[in-house]
Formats: sequence, structure tokens, C-alpha cells
Amino acid sequence: MKEFGLALIVFVFGIFLMVSCNDDSETTTFAEGNGKVNVYLTDAPFPIGLVSQTIVTIDKVEIRKQENDTTEASFITILEEPFEVDLLTLANGITEQLASIELEAGTYDMMRMHVNESTVILTNGTEFELKIPSGSSSGLKIKIEPALTINSGETADVLLDFDVSKSFVAKGNWQGGKLNGFNFKPVVRCVLLDRAGRIEGMVSDTSNVALENSSVKLWMELNDVDADSLLTSAFTDEMGQYKLIGIPEGQYYMTAEIDSFITDTIWNVDVLKGESTQIDFVLTPEL
Repeated sequence: MKEFGLALIVFVFGIFLMVSCNDDSETTTFAEGNGKVNVYLTDAPFPIGLVSQTIVTIDKVEIRKQENDTTEASFITILEEPFEVDLLTLANGITEQLASIELEAGTYDMMRMHVNESTVILTNGTEFELKIPSGSSSGLKIKIEPALTINSGETADVLLDFDVSKSFVAKGNWQGGKLNGFNFKPVVRCVLLDRAGRIEGMVSDTSNVALENSSVKLWMELNDVDADSLLTSAFTDEMGQYKLIGIPEGQYYMTAEIDSFITDTIWNVDVLKGESTQIDFVLTPEL
């Protein structure tokens, strides 16, 4: 079964954390000793030909502040109203703000997300109401690595990357056009935005024709061949373009694939924090 990685910028299920001074022209006033955190959600693609919507409802999001050796770390609620979003609307660099709240200056090392509903709607109108795992309903724990430091008077942007391809596991022969439902096993990553960059580009064929719905995947270079090295992925739009955001600084390799074409691999892709890396693919038709 093909794997489709989804870098969801729709919710706070794929997390990007960017700590930076507020560059807004307007002056933002904080309570003494406080800073601010903005939480954004993003999305990564899925079996796009069969699925029209992947809807989740988040009813609570918390963040944990590190304390000293004598004080137990505690979670602070930053969202407590139901937030419904279609993760597939957040592909290719699109994000949606999940929360914006002032927090006491300090270090925060974990977020906890409560998902109480999840629905997948196919292109033919079939709907699947998915069972929420007990671990998700009690709170999906998402580590912030490295930990987020909020300084007094500064704003931190946090991106949660919800991996749709790993979170919605299809049941049945979906490659043959038949789906019997999905298992919901939410997978979310968190990234510090001030240490992250982005990758963008396009996929075309040897005749320079844009290839829509090509699957573009970003892989980590791991020594353990059994480890899951897929970091995130995206599908190209009607112009053959794609965008991956919230990529930690480092070196990766990438693949691009679509039916009837030979998969292309590009090695040694360097990502620098705060910068965009341009990677284009040219796919050769299969004989």
C-alpha cells in the first residue's frame, strides 16, 4: 500500500514553533512577565483521489510549562471550545490559527490535544464516523523538541503538523477504488519555527507539462533502515506546485511519484532556518 504523507497546516496537529520578537508595526502590550503564543494547524495530503474531506473536532488543547525541581510541571489550557476543521483544506503551506493566548514567560515542553470527533467523507459522498482511540480522547501528548522558550514581551508561533496519511489508516483495497472505512490513529509533530525552513517547487513531465496530484515526500536520512524516516509530504496542485513548511534545519532526501511515471529521488536536500529551498522534479513516463 502506498504511503501518503500529509503535512497538515489546517489545525494544530502538525506543530511549528517559531520564537521571535514581534515585528508588527503596532506595539503589542503584554502583562508584566508575560509573552504570547500563537498556535497554527497545517495539513499533509492523503489518498486524494478517493477522499474529499478529513474532518476532526478538537475540544481542548493544553500546553505544559516546565517547573523547577520542587514544583511539578502543570498543563495550562489554551483552547477549550470545540474547533472543527477539514485537514485537507490545509495542504501546501496553508495554516489556520487554533489559539492565541498570553502565557507566563518560561519554558514549555509539551502540548496535549483532545480530539472528540473524526469523520472521513469520500468523493462519492460516503461518510465514515471514526472511533476515537482512548489515548486521543484523554489527550494526545505532543512533545515540543527542542522546548519552547517564551520571553517576556515576545511572541512565539507554534505549528502543529497533523500527518493525515499516518493518522487515517484506510481499510480495504483503496488502490482498487474500494474503501471499507478507516482506523483513526492521530500522529502529530511539533517544530520550532525559528529553527525551521520550507521547501517548495513543482513537478512536471519531460515535456514540461505540470503533473497535478503528484505525491512529494520528504525523508530523513536515518541509519536504521527499519525506522520510519518519512517526515512529511504533500500533493501538487493544478499547476504542479507544492509546498512543505515547518521543516527543521538539516539535510534530507525527497521523492516525487504519480501513476504511470517513474519515481524520482533527489538526495542531499539542505534546509536552512528561515529560508526557502527550491526543489523541482521532472518525471519520466513509464514505458
